Amino acid sequence: MKRRDFAIGLSAAVASAPSPARVARRQTPTAGDWPAGPGRGDLTAAARAWEAASSGAVKAIGRGDALLIVQDGVLVFERYGEAHGPAVRHIAWSMTKSVTHALAGIAVAQGRVDIDAPLQTVAHPDRKLTLRALLTLTDGLKWNEGDYNPANSDATKMLFGPGRFDGAAYTAAKSPAFPPGTHWNYSTGAFQLAAAELQARLFPRALTPIARRAEMAKWMRHSLFDPLGMTTAVPEFDAAGTFVGGSFLYASARDFARFGELYRLDGVWKGRRILPSGWVRFARTPSVQPAYGAGFWLEAKPDNNPLSLMGGAGPMDTFSAQGHGGQVIAIVPSKALVVVRLGLMDDDDKAWKAFGEWLTPIVNALADTEPV
Repeated sequence: MKRRDFAIGLSAAVASAPSPARVARRQTPTAGDWPAGPGRGDLTAAARAWEAASSGAVKAIGRGDALLIVQDGVLVFERYGEAHGPAVRHIAWSMTKSVTHALAGIAVAQGRVDIDAPLQTVAHPDRKLTLRALLTLTDGLKWNEGDYNPANSDATKMLFGPGRFDGAAYTAAKSPAFPPGTHWNYSTGAFQLAAAELQARLFPRALTPIARRAEMAKWMRHSLFDPLGMTTAVPEFDAAGTFVGGSFLYASARDFARFGELYRLDGVWKGRRILPSGWVRFARTPSVQPAYGAGFWLEAKPDNNPLSLMGGAGPMDTFSAQGHGGQVIAIVPSKALVVVRLGLMDDDDKAWKAFGEWLTPIVNALADTEPV
C-alpha cells in the first residue's frame, strides 16, 4: 500500500513532534497477562492518589474502579475498587471512539476504505462529508451532545431514545450546519455514522442486521482484539446491526491498556503492523480544535484551550482516549507510558478539571524514556 500522510489537511502544529515509534521502548506484552516490573520513577505518587480517591478525599473524581500503569510494556502498578479486578469488564463509553479510529485505520491498511471519499452509507446532501470529517469531529452536522439530559441531548436520544434502533440513520438525518472540515463539534453520532460507513464498505453483501452484526464482530475480533490479546473485549451493536462506535465497548483495564500500548508503539504489535504507517500521527495531529485530533484528545496549552486533560501541567505529548464518567487511557510516548483509569464521576467541567489535577502528579512522577 502506498504510504500516505493521513494528517494532510489538518493543523501542522505537531508535524515535527516525535512519533511513538521514535521514543518508545518496543517491549510488547505477551498474549496472556502482562509482565510485571518496578517501573522507572516514583510510584508512590500513584499509590497516594489511589488511596486519596478511595478514601473519598477527592470527592470530585468519584468512584475509582481501576488504576493501571504500564511503562516500557511492563505492568508497574495495578489497583482495583470494590467488585472489580483484572478480569472484570468495564464500559468504555466514549473511549470507544478511539477504538473506532483504530478500526478505520485497519480498514485503510487492508485497502478497503478511503477516508477522503464521500460517504456511501447514506444519501447525504453534502458530498464532501467523509470519514475523515467524522473521525476528526468536523462533520458539520447540527448535533447537540449536551449534558445527556434526555430532553435535549442528541447523544441520549440516539443511544436510548428514538434513535436507538438505527443510530447512523438518526445522525445522518441531521441537517448541515457548517461545511465539513471547518468546525469542530463533539458528537457521539459522528462515530456511530463512521462505524456504519466502515461496515457498509467492508461488508456490502451483509444486508440484514444479523449479518452485519456477525460480520463486523468477527472482523473486529480477527483484525484487532485477537492480535492484541484483548480476550475480554465485547462490542455492542444496535438493532440495525451497527457497532455502537461512539459508546459501547466493554473490556478489562488490562485490555484497555493493550489498546493504549498499540498506539504508544505507533500501531505495531509484536513486530506486526496493525495500523497503517502515519495513522497514529493522524490521531495526534490537531484538527480545527487544538485539544482534539482524530478519535483522541490532545494536550493543549490551557490559555488556548480548557479541554486539555492535564491543563498544560503534564507532558505535552500526551494523547488520550476519554469516556463519560472518567474513563481514560492516557498515552505518553516521552515516558513510554500508558495509564488506564476506570470509574464513575460526574461528567462536568469541574470534575474533569479535578481529575486532571489528580492524574498529573502520577504521570509526572514517572521518568522520561531515553531516546531510541
